[in-house]
Amino acid sequence: MASPGFYSSPELDGAMIEKLAEDHENIKGFDASKTTFYDNVMQHLLHLTDALALERAQRARLDQQFANLRLHVRHDSSSTEQSSYVLALIDGNELIFQTSFLSQGDQGGRHAAKVLFQTINEYAFSTIDSLSIHNKVIARVYVDLEELCSLCLRAGLVDHSSQVRLFVRGFCQDKNLFDLIDVGMKGREVVIDKMEDNLHLNIVDTHCKHILFGCEDGEIYAPMLKRLLAENVETRSRITLLHGTQLDNRLVSLQLAATQMSRVFRDTRVDTPKTVDPIPELSFIPTLLRESVSPPLSSSSPATSHSSFRAATTVVRPAVRELHSRHVSASSNQSVESSAMPVTSWAMAAKKGAAVKAPPQSSTKERELSADGIRRNRKGQRIDPPTPEFKKDEVNRLKKLKLCNAHHLRHNCPYPDGKCEHDHLYKCNAKELETLKLVARMSACIHGSECSDAGCIYGHRCPFPESRESGSKGKPCINGENCRFPPEMHNMDTTVVRRLKIT
Repeated sequence: MASPGFYSSPELDGAMIEKLAEDHENIKGFDASKTTFYDNVMQHLLHLTDALALERAQRARLDQQFANLRLHVRHDSSSTEQSSYVLALIDGNELIFQTSFLSQGDQGGRHAAKVLFQTINEYAFSTIDSLSIHNKVIARVYVDLEELCSLCLRAGLVDHSSQVRLFVRGFCQDKNLFDLIDVGMKGREVVIDKMEDNLHLNIVDTHCKHILFGCEDGEIYAPMLKRLLAENVETRSRITLLHGTQLDNRLVSLQLAATQMSRVFRDTRVDTPKTVDPIPELSFIPTLLRESVSPPLSSSSPATSHSSFRAATTVVRPAVRELHSRHVSASSNQSVESSAMPVTSWAMAAKKGAAVKAPPQSSTKERELSADGIRRNRKGQRIDPPTPEFKKDEVNRLKKLKLCNAHHLRHNCPYPDGKCEHDHLYKCNAKELETLKLVARMSACIHGSECSDAGCIYGHRCPFPESRESGSKGKPCINGENCRFPPEMHNMDTTVVRRLKIT
């Protein structure tokens, strides 16, 4: 029984105690979960705070970089405007400057550069959008100068090759970005390579706003431009074809913009006589023979066409053969005298032409070889002494020097001083002179194998080896039908005889 005056609590049984203990543990677990939750929240908050600070720092850096880039862009844009240019790439062997420029030498070159600059500038600002007022005009003219000098001389555009050279010098003087570049001995191949490489180099340059591509040979330049357009179609709008004469159909098919600057370049083709070789030997044709050809040959003409050369050859040779037979039918003393001085005897024959009579066709005579040093075979065909061994590199080297054969081998160039297209100044050594003889022999003598000029330097029989191909067309040498030596100058008997039988 409970004591009086004290509160009496209910009796706690074991089940209740266990329940309380369980609730206590649950409350403790809840508190732990709550604490963990708060800890996680705080950790995440701290992480976000750090990330935000880092992001703000990065943003500040990016803002600064962006500001710097904007400054650079403005500077680059300004620099691009300051350095922008329009380029004229010109093949100087195809686009020929106006005669009025070429004939004035140095002053003509300066004037041509000035007019070309004005013409390009006018075209650029009328064609290209948003072109800077600071835009520059660059012109590069690549040329085989020797070929250009030869062309201008043969066409009568200039009186002397020095006018063309002075023109080149003047062209480069007043405009610092204008260059007329002589590519040297290798000639056309180098011009074409430089045109292509410069085109590819500048078309990808952002400073280059436009290219005026000066050419006329569609066979060479159309495939080159077609390849470039296939690589990058966008370049089409940045290329203009610059031409003088009518544009080649293969270039027209590219559908590029085109312009013709006739103030600067010829709009008609240069009319020049076609030459087989320089033929100074025309001046050595005897007067009698020159007068017998219709139309008469002119020794003062610096060149002759292929057709006229062949026609002259076919007419002259029978006359030479006939006159040769007249010589060999004479007495031995007369033969020696006439062959010892071939030029004089030809002139005398010309004066006495009407009195000279050919011997009867049926007569048969023998004569000793003349004392002029010319060796002949039993048919009377001239057999020259053998030439030195053919060395391709040396022959090509001498050919590139463009030496005057008549001057170096005969000391008798037929052209007036300053009119010859070939070099007189180079000093040949003994070996070079021998090789030059070989080079000269590669050109057929206009008199054929009957030539009686002891000092003649040209070929009297084909020097090229026979073709190994059986049944080859044309002539029997490796050149075939393209050989410049006539058929009778092939497969000649080279056995020299002491007596000639003339029938």
